Amino acid sequence: PYVLRPFTEPKVNGQLAAEKARHRKFNKRLSSQRIIVEHTFGMLKGRFPSLKDLPPEQDIRDTYRVVEALFTLHNMCIDLGDTPESIPLFDSSDPDADENFGDDVADVDVSGYGGVVGDDEPEVPLWESDKWLREAGRRRRIMILNDLFP
Repeated sequence: PYVLRPFTEPKVNGQLAAEKARHRKFNKRLSSQRIIVEHTFGMLKGRFPSLKDLPPEQDIRDTYRVVEALFTLHNMCIDLGDTPESIPLFDSSDPDADENFGDDVADVDVSGYGGVVGDDEPEVPLWESDKWLREAGRRRRIMILNDLFP
């Protein structure tokens, strides 16, 4: 549950010219990757429209489990060449399309996909405070900046 953030404009503008250029390149690269992630979530919402209706008050850990499970199902569908249009009697104009087909769909062997363990509570070390996480994130961002733009 970590997020890599761009450098803020005040931070970028406070740098010398060479550092300013590196920070801007980093922000541009990060933005281009963010667009890929947004498109991926768009594809996921297209396949599983119920994602659009997740209540905001839901426990975030439950949301992570739901999204992780749906990504797994989405990837399985891609691997198996399954598209919503290939579902018997699928009607994309019907908002309740999932109720329009019977139980005659064959089971698929999913043993090769590994398991998703989501029932265990995450183990968070006691020393991982908000302050510690912010500092660790800052150090990681600098490390990535230096790796990408030496």
